[in-house]
Amino acid sequence: MYILPAIDLLQGDAVRLYQGDYAQVTSYGDPRKLAKSYKENGATHLHIVDLDAARSGTRTAQSAACIREIIEETDLRIELGGGIRTDADIEYWLKLGVWRVILGTVAARSPEVAGRYRKTYGNSVTVGIDARNGRVATGGWLAEEALEANALATTLRELGFDDCIHTDIAKDGTLAGASLERSLELARDSGLSVIVSGGVKDLDDVRRIMACADAGIAGVILGKALLDGRLSLRDAVSLNSGEV
Repeated sequence: MYILPAIDLLQGDAVRLYQGDYAQVTSYGDPRKLAKSYKENGATHLHIVDLDAARSGTRTAQSAACIREIIEETDLRIELGGGIRTDADIEYWLKLGVWRVILGTVAARSPEVAGRYRKTYGNSVTVGIDARNGRVATGGWLAEEALEANALATTLRELGFDDCIHTDIAKDGTLAGASLERSLELARDSGLSVIVSGGVKDLDDVRRIMACADAGIAGVILGKALLDGRLSLRDAVSLNSGEV
C-alpha cells in the first residue's frame, strides 16, 4: 500500500488549507526541508499539489524550481497535481523527473481527453477525484461541478484508468478522520483502486485504511497530521511493512 506524505505548495511555501479554503492557510515553511525530512523518516513517495497552478491553470517558475530541487535532492517518487491539463504540461513534468502526474479538472470536465492521456502516457498519469458532499470540485476546489464523484470514477474506469486519488474536501486539513466509507463506496461502484486523502488524523486512521486493502483501497495520503506532530511518518511506514 502506498504511504504518501503530502506537500501543498503556495507561493513557494509548504502550506495546508482548511477544507480547501484559500483564506484559511497555515504555512509550514520550506518545502525542500520538509521533503528531506520525509525521506529521512522512511518515505519512498511524495504527493505534491501545486496550489498556485491548480487555481490559475498555469504553472509558475517558482513552483517548478522548487519541485525540481526536491526531485534532485531526495530522489523520492513524486506524484504531482495542480493545473496539469495539456499534453505540454504532462510532458514538461515527466521530463523533469516527476514519477506520475495527477489530472483533476481536465478529468472532470473532459474525461475523454483524460482517457487519451492515459493511453498515451500509461501509468505515468492518474486522476484525482476531489469531492465536497459527493460532488466533484475543480479549479483548485473553487468550482463545484454538477457531477457525482462515483459517476465520474465509473466513467474514468471505462476510459482505461484503474486507479485514482479520492479527496474528501470537507475533511481536508481538519484532522477529523478520513472519509473511508466514501472511498470504499467509490472503489466498489467504479472498480478503481483508490488512494484515500483528506482528514487522516492518527495511526489508528492509517490502520483502519490499511485494513481495507482487499476492498479496493491502495494507499493513503498524509498531510496535516504529520505536520502537526499527531502522526509519525516512521510509524506509518513501519505499520505498512508489518513491523508494528
